[in-house]
Amino acid sequence: MEILGVFEVARLLTGLMEAEPRLRLVCVRGELANCKAHPSGHFYFSIKDERAQLRGVMFRSRFRQVGFEPKDGDMILVTGQVAFYEPAGQVQVYAEEMEQLGLGAQLLKLQELKSRLEAEGLFRPERKRPLPLVPRRVGIVTSASGAALRDIIQIARRRHPAIDLVIAPARVQGQGAADEIVRQLQRIARAPGVDVVIVGRGGGGQEDLSAFNEESLVRAVAASPVPVVSAVGHETDFTLVDFAADQRAPTPSAAAELCVPNYLELLARVLELRTRLEGGARRDLFERRRHVAALVGRPPLRRPMDIVQARRDRLTQELRLLQHLGRGAGTQRRAALSNLFYRLQALDPQGPLQRGYALVLKEGAPVSKVGALHAGDEVTLRFQDGKAYSRIERVAQGETEDVV
Repeated sequence: MEILGVFEVARLLTGLMEAEPRLRLVCVRGELANCKAHPSGHFYFSIKDERAQLRGVMFRSRFRQVGFEPKDGDMILVTGQVAFYEPAGQVQVYAEEMEQLGLGAQLLKLQELKSRLEAEGLFRPERKRPLPLVPRRVGIVTSASGAALRDIIQIARRRHPAIDLVIAPARVQGQGAADEIVRQLQRIARAPGVDVVIVGRGGGGQEDLSAFNEESLVRAVAASPVPVVSAVGHETDFTLVDFAADQRAPTPSAAAELCVPNYLELLARVLELRTRLEGGARRDLFERRRHVAALVGRPPLRRPMDIVQARRDRLTQELRLLQHLGRGAGTQRRAALSNLFYRLQALDPQGPLQRGYALVLKEGAPVSKVGALHAGDEVTLRFQDGKAYSRIERVAQGETEDVV
């Protein structure tokens, strides 16, 4: 068996591919992923379907002629050559032309999921909670070996050296990454003292960020008992976790700045408030002392017994006036009562009886006029000391003589 070097194997693969005429000019249909426009002007991408994917590159001179802006999720038709790129050890398509066909299946699925979750209200602004001004502990869910964790720790320590960080490591891409992030998020959100959690990674292409578009993770972020900051590390593109989180940070470093206060700024603020409080207290004390001094300087406070004596004299005068008014009112009331007594006495039906008169009653009712009587009526005569019963023999109206 011949022993070959790496370069020899790479050259062998290159020769085999160059000898295949079908690879010299191919039309490949698939979905764009991991799009990246290099500063040099070259465009790097992947093209994939349900079972495989190819790396691709379109050099600047050809990319300038593309009539649209390629982005992850687009369905495209690429025309070019498939070859083996020896330095990277990978097969890739060198695109000469690129035509847009529509949206890819993955992007359509993602948009459908976003619309459904949005309709449920998971992305509503009123659900967003404010971040704590000074958190007791900051939770971090990300890869233990990624640059994102190092950036977060560095920025957090620089802003607040005494801040307590709780790290829950999790895989952030690949099969099962979303479920692992969910478990770590739920665990760290229940840790004592954790006020806010950063969930993220150090950027990447659309394929790398796919875990942050999983429905299970989006729902876990929305249901977190403490505020969540998403830090997926992609300046331009958004993931569904960004919409569900309480705040989105474009990078892990920015997330650390959002969650961890600058202790020097806090100290300056505390000192400012202390100065304002002391100044306000001094001004208030000065005003109160000035007010007390003004009160003490008033005559009533210099000779308080003068006020007491004046009030006492006034009370004595009012008491005498009440006594005088009371005597006059008593005389008037006695005269009124005496007058009322005589009036009531005149109305007493017993008075005339005592003077020799009699009261005539017919059927128990007093008779005041002779017209109320008729011959044959039986009447009762009431005297001072008793009653007499009589029958009317004759009635004579207008006569002055006595009627028996």
